[in-house]
Amino acid sequence: MSSSKDEKRRAVPKFASFRPKPTPEPVPAQSRPSSDKETVAIKDDKHTSDRHRHQHHRHHERRTSASPHARDRTKDTPPPPAPHPRPQSDSHEPPANDLFFFDKRGDPLILRYGSNERSRVPSYRRFGAGKLMGSSSLLSMHRDGARDEFSIRGYREGAGSAFRDKNLILASASRSRPKLIRPGAQVEQPTGSEDFVALEPPRKRRRGGDSELVPDEDRMPDYRSIHGMAKAGEDSETDDASESEDESLEERRPEEMTVAKKRSIELSRQVRDHPEDTGSWLALIGLQDTLFKENENGDGTQPRGPDAVRGLAELKLSLYEEALPRAAKPSDREKALEGMMREGEKVWDPKTLAKRWDDVTKKDGGHSFTLWKARLNYELSHMSAVFTLEEIRNSIVDELQRLSKSLSEHALEVEDTAVLCGQLIYVFLRLTRFLHDTGYSELAVAAWQSMLEMSFSRPADADDPQLAMASFADFWESEAPRMGEEGANGWRNFVEADTMPEPPEPKQKTKPETQRVEEDVFKAWVVAEENEEEESRMPARTLDEGTEHDPFRIVMFSDIQSFLAWIPRTALSCARPRLLDAFLTFCRLPTAGLSSSDRVFTALLHDPFVTGPGQAFELSFAHEAAPNEASSLLEVSKKAPEFRQQGGNMALSQDVLFPGAAWFQYLGNWSDMQKLGRGHVDSPWILGTLRHLVRVCGLEKLAEYYLAAEWRNDCSAARKVAKGLLKQYGSARLYNAYASIEWASQNAEVAEKVLSSATRMPSSSVANDQSQLLWNTWTWMHLESSQKQTATARLCSSVDSSTGPELSTTTPPALLLKARSHFSSTRDYSLSFLHLERATQHAESLALLEYLTAEPTSETEPASESQGNINAALASIRGFSRELNSLDKDELTAYYQERILQTAARLLYYHATHGPYRPVYLREQLKSFIDSFPQNILFLELFAWAESGVFRIDDPVRAMLQTVCLAENEAASHDCISSRRFAIQYEVGAGTANSTRLAFEAALASEACRGNVEIWLCYLRFTHHREEGERRRLGRRKGNATKQTKDVFYRAVSACPWSRRLYMGAFGDGGGDGRSITTSVVEDMSSSELRAVFNTMTTRGLRVHVDLDEFTAKWQAGRRGTTGAERR
Repeated sequence: MSSSKDEKRRAVPKFASFRPKPTPEPVPAQSRPSSDKETVAIKDDKHTSDRHRHQHHRHHERRTSASPHARDRTKDTPPPPAPHPRPQSDSHEPPANDLFFFDKRGDPLILRYGSNERSRVPSYRRFGAGKLMGSSSLLSMHRDGARDEFSIRGYREGAGSAFRDKNLILASASRSRPKLIRPGAQVEQPTGSEDFVALEPPRKRRRGGDSELVPDEDRMPDYRSIHGMAKAGEDSETDDASESEDESLEERRPEEMTVAKKRSIELSRQVRDHPEDTGSWLALIGLQDTLFKENENGDGTQPRGPDAVRGLAELKLSLYEEALPRAAKPSDREKALEGMMREGEKVWDPKTLAKRWDDVTKKDGGHSFTLWKARLNYELSHMSAVFTLEEIRNSIVDELQRLSKSLSEHALEVEDTAVLCGQLIYVFLRLTRFLHDTGYSELAVAAWQSMLEMSFSRPADADDPQLAMASFADFWESEAPRMGEEGANGWRNFVEADTMPEPPEPKQKTKPETQRVEEDVFKAWVVAEENEEEESRMPARTLDEGTEHDPFRIVMFSDIQSFLAWIPRTALSCARPRLLDAFLTFCRLPTAGLSSSDRVFTALLHDPFVTGPGQAFELSFAHEAAPNEASSLLEVSKKAPEFRQQGGNMALSQDVLFPGAAWFQYLGNWSDMQKLGRGHVDSPWILGTLRHLVRVCGLEKLAEYYLAAEWRNDCSAARKVAKGLLKQYGSARLYNAYASIEWASQNAEVAEKVLSSATRMPSSSVANDQSQLLWNTWTWMHLESSQKQTATARLCSSVDSSTGPELSTTTPPALLLKARSHFSSTRDYSLSFLHLERATQHAESLALLEYLTAEPTSETEPASESQGNINAALASIRGFSRELNSLDKDELTAYYQERILQTAARLLYYHATHGPYRPVYLREQLKSFIDSFPQNILFLELFAWAESGVFRIDDPVRAMLQTVCLAENEAASHDCISSRRFAIQYEVGAGTANSTRLAFEAALASEACRGNVEIWLCYLRFTHHREEGERRRLGRRKGNATKQTKDVFYRAVSACPWSRRLYMGAFGDGGGDGRSITTSVVEDMSSSELRAVFNTMTTRGLRVHVDLDEFTAKWQAGRRGTTGAERR
């Protein structure tokens, strides 16, 4: 009976039956409870819910049925033997289970590949798509490539862990949507009279009628059942998990990611799979600005704070440091090092930065022009603390001589010659601008005179550098007239002449010594200093008056010998166009476009340390009155665009070289240059140099620029200059330039006579290629005179030789068809043979013909009788632009594409100012032009003018600047100094004083304006004007400088410590005639502060013509004598 009962009991499966068979060695009794616990814990997941639901029932069964079996097991089990001592050994016997074993050696491949072998790791899945517990679905774990590495990333971040930063995580957390938490039912607060304070709300059973008093939105689940409570808890957890997973998936959908995010993922994969791809690394680093801006709060128009700037710099710095060891090519390593040091300036302290620059220069920068340029910019900004003026000048001279030697060695290699010529001329430009800005203008001008003489007036047998230098030294020491001076014949004529030329007559002082009657010694000193500075703009001869007081004015050949670089004859054809554009940049003028095909050299000329100013920008801050606030709607709508010279960021053509009163000027008036105060180059010498290069050296390509400069200097003398050039060259372009000058000078009859004579000239190769330009100019003259029918007849007469001088008011349809066919076929034929100049001229003719004669349709813009079909004209121009865009991308093609779009902008402006138009259409067209050429100041000015008539909450001009013109992306940065000038000027006219200040700060913080003296000087003037206006408004007296003006001044001299012009701004920003345009902060700074400024100038080695101590003693003696005479 008992045995049958035992068999029955054994037939019932127990958890103990699933234990493995016991080993021969008895198991100690102490291990059984743990074994039972482990066995009981092994359950299937499907029983989990049953265990929770019937927990009380199972517990009752365990009490009633498990006790007898436990008593039986206790009786049958023998007593455990005494435990044996465990042997002391390093090795362990493997257990019976094959799932676990001890690895005594380890896997050496883990160190090699950086991870475990994937085939030996059991597959698993992380719950919650990798979210971290307690992180509110913000942080997650993910797989980084082929490795299982742990990293953290936030929402909308698809890149790996190496490309994330704490600032991005915090920015994403700030952008997360807030969770609304429903407030619970209000509970009565304790009053203090109770015996206890309840930590939980009281549980009251709801009666049937109570539930009706609860609103539907506040009604909670009824927890009268245990099953209901369990279901409610499970459902809520499941819903939360599913909602979190759904939100995570929605946030990470590729179609909802921005273009920058998708591009970031692609680049991250590329650099992970191909770490040696430095281009992808640099593109990824350039993309961080866009990613950072997307994660920022706000519209992106506000400048970043210091913490954000530092965080972004640290992120880029980490990427540069990761990419640098993988850069194999020297050019790639140079780019990576340059970017790393640029970002390091925002993170490292000055000592660390100086040490890192020393390490980079010793290891990689010995023969790298890129790194040398980057370090020079760093040294200039830290000249006061680490470097001196003499050290920086020697550094530039050493680099110039190194490049000159390299050019002589690679003179026969075309590609190397072009690159070396651009670098050498840029270094020479940096040297001369540095000398001129520090006050040694005679040395700078003398260096340019010598360089131009050796490049354009070289004798035929001057091939040996040493002999040529000796010959040129004789020419210089003879004090014969040099390049740009009156009566100059050049070095070649000096060598070939049999007799020694006579030196020029000694110069007398152009200004008498000013009587120092000012009541303030510093004001008197400024007047004397300005007079001496005006006299020292040009190198002096030995017999000139006034040189005994200032020996630096006489420049000997030994003073400039180390500044000169010898260019081999085989490289002259490559160096001359670049040298001319660099010379114009030194003279603070826009370039002539002779080197526009060299994109790298053009970018060097736009360097903020050497680029020329915008006269319209400086003149807007050069008056005493503060810039106006936003004008009324009527005033803004009537205001014309800013047509004055803006620095030259536009395609050079005769439309902007010789414009009328209602179009943009490529060159400004020379009188405006004198108004800008100190710092400009001598104007007569500039014109004399251009005249010598065109008339004596025979540079026909520079003739149009020279004629425009003479016209801007003296309108009456331009006619004589034009006739002389026509007699020497006689090209169709010069005839067209002369006619444009007469038309702009309100001489319409003379202009038409010039064009009539030019169009009837005998055909030649040059005239035939440029003849259509004459007809286009003539058509524009009739169109601007509101003679639409005459303009049509004049344009069609270019294809009909039988047309006489008298034009009919109607044009036959057959002639219109012939003209349209001729313009179209000639344009396409010239384009196929890459005759881009001729193709562009006929494309403009076809656009004018479409505007004048195309029939309107239902989709045509509104037009009056004096207007034409603007839709047809722009459609023709867009077609030609697409054809140009389909050609090989180079600078020449881009130039003609930009030029034809400027013609379209001129048509749009004419159409908008001569009748009805839709502003939306005008803005759309100009926006497309800006998208193609973001740095074109002409398009930006017209776009701002189109938006000026309507006040809107969202400003399209600011949005265009932030998203297109000033944006930094992976491909290239469109940020440039002309766009920054425009942004500041726009805020002056349409914004407030605070927005203008923010525009200044954003410009000075950008790489495009780093080290630009013009921006700092205008910022100082703006701050001073604003405070003067506040003083006058509040009726305060002068005497104490406000903190803001002083801060701007000290920041300016700290950022540009080499600029003498900025230091003199503290004493008074004087004009060219000794008259002060603005007193700057001179009336607000104390005598001790001004004395400290003067001492800083002399300590840093800047040029001072009049010693302040000696002048003060003379001034005080003169004041005492005047006072004694008055008393007597």
